[in-house]
Amino acid sequence: MPILKRILVATDLSAAGHRAVMRAGQLARQWESGLFLVHARPDWTLFARGRPASQDSYQDIAQSADKPLREVLADLEAKFGVHARCDSRLGKASNVIAAMAAEHEPHLVVIGARGEHESGEIGPCLGGTALKLLTRVEQPLLLVRGAAAAVYTTSLVAVDTAGGLSRRAVLWGSALVPQGDCHVVHAYDLPYVERMRLRGVSEAVIDGRMRLAHEEATTTAQGVLGAADGAVRVQSHAVRGEPVATVLAEIGRHAPQLVVIGKRGPQAPPGQHGVMGGVGFRIAYQALIDVLIIS
Repeated sequence: MPILKRILVATDLSAAGHRAVMRAGQLARQWESGLFLVHARPDWTLFARGRPASQDSYQDIAQSADKPLREVLADLEAKFGVHARCDSRLGKASNVIAAMAAEHEPHLVVIGARGEHESGEIGPCLGGTALKLLTRVEQPLLLVRGAAAAVYTTSLVAVDTAGGLSRRAVLWGSALVPQGDCHVVHAYDLPYVERMRLRGVSEAVIDGRMRLAHEEATTTAQGVLGAADGAVRVQSHAVRGEPVATVLAEIGRHAPQLVVIGKRGPQAPPGQHGVMGGVGFRIAYQALIDVLIIS
């Protein structure tokens, strides 16, 4: 895994944005990384769309971010000893963040899972900016939900093959929990069991196929452990069940602060780099903890 030399974090100055900034600050200190803070200010077209607005009101909002941004930078310096650079640009948040990611080529992009429109409770759901960036950012994307910015001590990595994407996910999931625990989970099931029964397939045959599926899943989960950081305790788990429900249940069982998932499933068509797999998307949407999405 390349050392995190550059981290890009976005904030809309909301509570969710503050959580993302604090997590980015913790990671920057942990990895001795450069940290770049970006804030998107609404341009006049976005501000005035669908509502009566005056130029004076727009100028007030456009300029009112300067002081809070300085306070955020001071907070990063005080809490983590991190001196971050900052840029405030006009435009839609997803466009600004994607442009900054392309410009600075960070090793990690950090955003809040939701922004200024969150209800105040940390729970499932993704904000509009996060949803857009899932398909636009190719760098690892960390969606922050957790309020605490302590070092991660436990992670869970969901894998579905023994390929390169799963190995990268294990590498990230283990590297971000120094001296901690990393649980590698492969959810599996035997498809069409009820149809087999309707066709008269015996229970002995079904059980045999289920054992074979378990053995294959175990081999897959164990096959990616070599990609893990050597200083981390890594455990593999082959668990029968529907992938999303199983991964969410394993999150409840192992209580990680971070879940790591691949952006695309094994059946993704070649060339569809921006498309996120359905299983990964549903986990990112429903998990109650921080989610790191690996391309």
